Amino acid sequence: MLAIIILEDNITERKLIQQMIENRIQINSTPYPYDARVILSTGNPQTVLNYIEEHKDFNFLAFLDIDLKTDLDGIEVASHIRNIGIFSQIVFVTADATALRLTIERHVEPLDYITKDATPAQIKQKIYNTLDTAYQRYRISMKSTMRTKYFTYNKIKNFIEKIPLNEVFYISIQQKKYKTLRVYSKNKIFDCIGTLKDYEKRYPSLVLADRQSLINLDAVQNYDQKNGIVYFDKTVSHTVAVRRRRAIMLKLKENPQ
Repeated sequence: MLAIIILEDNITERKLIQQMIENRIQINSTPYPYDARVILSTGNPQTVLNYIEEHKDFNFLAFLDIDLKTDLDGIEVASHIRNIGIFSQIVFVTADATALRLTIERHVEPLDYITKDATPAQIKQKIYNTLDTAYQRYRISMKSTMRTKYFTYNKIKNFIEKIPLNEVFYISIQQKKYKTLRVYSKNKIFDCIGTLKDYEKRYPSLVLADRQSLINLDAVQNYDQKNGIVYFDKTVSHTVAVRRRRAIMLKLKENPQ
């Protein structure tokens, strides 16, 4: 789903923008409604930041008023969304065209701009065209993602990176670092923020080998159940706790490579 955010401090304008977006989602140039929804409509920039922090894996399209008359403006919110969202698109809404120069200075590249001095008909068409373009880009992105599953992670707070999921071998707890995991992958070893439970819920192929680690079933090449060892390639392997050996065998049979 394409998750749409509207950040506008004028209640009347916010409701109008939302109505136009929701109309276009239902009636567009395709035979079906878009797989999109307005998930947040607010005048508070901090509410937006809190939401995207809690939903980092969402695909965002954000309509952001630049001048919010608060400590945070729309451009700063856009920067946060760019750093957090896996797939994010920004549309700036402003009454002051000179403010658009700031987007260049702050290295924020929006999908489009909507100026409030345009007529209602022009604003409506602009929103329709922008939503159409954003949704087409979202569909292309989703097709690419479906071909390659990615493992997404945070090495530092609020900044997401990713590698192909099938390159991840196993993940272990870093005992002396709070909520820090070490990832052993095909080409590198690195630390990331989170817990085993976080990643186990997010990726069905990551399963517990013992209390301290997850193994990636999609990367297992061979499994010695008797000795409790999974092999990822000629040089990388991992042991499996006795109580987990049969469960691992059954899961591998359910998901043959």
